[in-house]
Amino acid sequence: MTDMARGSPRTALWRVLPGTPRAAVQAAWHQHRDLLSNAGSLLMSSGVASLLGVVYWAVATRLFSQRAVGYASASVSAMTLLGTIGMLGLGTLLVGELPRRRDRAGLVAAALLSCGSGALLIGLGFAVVAPRVSVNFAVMIGPPARGLLFAAGVAATAVALVFDQATIGLMRGSLQLGRNIAFAAAKVAVLPVTAIVLHDQFGAGITLSWVAGLALSLALVAVRLRLGGEPVLPRPDWGVLRGLGGTSMAHNWLNLAMMMPFYLLPVLVTVIVSPTANAAFYIAVMLTTFLFIVPAHLATVLFAVVAADPGVIARKLRFALRVSFLIGLPGMAALIGGAHLALGLFGKGYTVATVPMWLVTLGYPAAVPKSLYIAVCRASGQLSRAAVVLSACSGLEMAAAAAGGIAGGLYGLSLALLAVRYAEALVTTPPVLRAAFGGRPVRTGC
Repeated sequence: MTDMARGSPRTALWRVLPGTPRAAVQAAWHQHRDLLSNAGSLLMSSGVASLLGVVYWAVATRLFSQRAVGYASASVSAMTLLGTIGMLGLGTLLVGELPRRRDRAGLVAAALLSCGSGALLIGLGFAVVAPRVSVNFAVMIGPPARGLLFAAGVAATAVALVFDQATIGLMRGSLQLGRNIAFAAAKVAVLPVTAIVLHDQFGAGITLSWVAGLALSLALVAVRLRLGGEPVLPRPDWGVLRGLGGTSMAHNWLNLAMMMPFYLLPVLVTVIVSPTANAAFYIAVMLTTFLFIVPAHLATVLFAVVAADPGVIARKLRFALRVSFLIGLPGMAALIGGAHLALGLFGKGYTVATVPMWLVTLGYPAAVPKSLYIAVCRASGQLSRAAVVLSACSGLEMAAAAAGGIAGGLYGLSLALLAVRYAEALVTTPPVLRAAFGGRPVRTGC
């Protein structure tokens, strides 16, 4: 039976939310083990990291003022955004290339060295230029020593992110799980020390603990590889990497278009509303990541699986849709019902983000097709088209957030974002449904 015979996008949509008796679950595991095992590793990694992240920020809110937490969360978001830029698209490139190659170690080594050095330069450039652009940036970056710490954090972020995605291309998600758990635990352990050493109103102690956690997690992975008899940094294969430069840049454009709003929002809230408001908003968004990582990680692994066997895209995509909503809808109810209580655990001042947290959570159904749309476009070789669409979406999100924030603070910003994200879903949903139920590769719309 062909995919078309199973139903059109309209008539087959009911398949996204079927029942899940024990036999069906066992059959799903047997049929989609490649997708579930690696996505499960990613989800476990992110879940544990997110849980420890909650502990981390809960400790931070006890050791630092809400204003300091606001500045530090903006700094961490800026480091992560610049680290994502410094990845140069190499992480996603490795996800797609490694399953098809035998000689992988040299390519991974070249990618890690390239992204590390590139991200360091980007971080240094930002630390020099940004303070001259905005007073808030000057406060966030601080004196030269903190600027160097910021740049080191950007480089460590890029290396860690590329390494994590390389493990997915190698189908060795346990390495990523170990690194993320080590990172989450290390930054929590270091935070009280940095709070004593750098206890100020600008969150420098939080930034230092974050960078130290990244460095320790990478060092522990290197030790693990060495003890396992594997080379930590084999001879880089620069020739192969140069040959993939064009594809890498296309992936980088798409990655930035996809991630820009998430990492820019805390900076935007700090500048437009206030550092104190950003502290509450950042915690609210962090709590919702438990939910939004589900379709994001399914999309990442879907791309790796389809890169090795393009013929399975429709079947795997239908399954990814089903899992995303089976987990997501109860998750939405839990987050909305527990938002005020969860935010209150961080301090009374953080409950001002209760309604914004509701609004962010209500955007989940729109996030599912957007995440899977990216995987569909990558699998069908439509990187540039997807990047154009998502760049427009990201620009619209940032403009709407800025306008909403100016007009109505956190409430206005969150409501504007929700409206824009459902507008985006009108664009991204049809291509995903065609790929899942239409029985032919996506050729238009992404």
